[in-house]
Amino acid sequence: MITELLYYIFIFPLEQVLDWAFFTLFKASKNYGVSIILLSLVVNLFLLKIFLYTDKKAQQEADLKEKLDKRIKSWKSVYKRAKLYAFTQALYRQHKYHPIYALRSLGGLALQIPFFFAMYEIINKAEYLQSVRFLWIDDLSKPDSIMLFGLSIHILPLLMTAFTLINVFYSSKELGARVQGSLIALLFLVLLYSMP
Repeated sequence: MITELLYYIFIFPLEQVLDWAFFTLFKASKNYGVSIILLSLVVNLFLLKIFLYTDKKAQQEADLKEKLDKRIKSWKSVYKRAKLYAFTQALYRQHKYHPIYALRSLGGLALQIPFFFAMYEIINKAEYLQSVRFLWIDDLSKPDSIMLFGLSIHILPLLMTAFTLINVFYSSKELGARVQGSLIALLFLVLLYSMP
């Protein structure tokens, strides 16, 4: 019941907008594969400003955290437990910081998830994609496959993961952000590997 309610509040309206955009792009391109790529580009351009904002806020938080950590580290040799905790909390209040703010860097990912589910629902329900060929893909309604060394390999999830990892290592300088981004990319690879 709750999942249905959440679906109709968050995913369904987005699904309707993306479905309309998909068919508008199809009318212009006359190719389902090209329409999927164009829709992906449109969604990414739409989300770009939000991603840039969340990245900027995350960097500001990381810079502030680094500055505060230096001060806290200098206190550790002087103060113990309760007193150190009290000084740390006072320092956080003074700078309007809370450790939970580190999760703001996940804002971009959190925004992608409803778009991902909406696109999955569109493609999963799309009977018109059955038996439609695009590049090496024989059927857009099924996972792409290429036979390599006797194994059926799905190229698109591997490409998506490669591009995500390149983006993570290009845009993130901190080891923690790189590890987190890499783990998320690998999680999506596992989840999406057998999907159309």
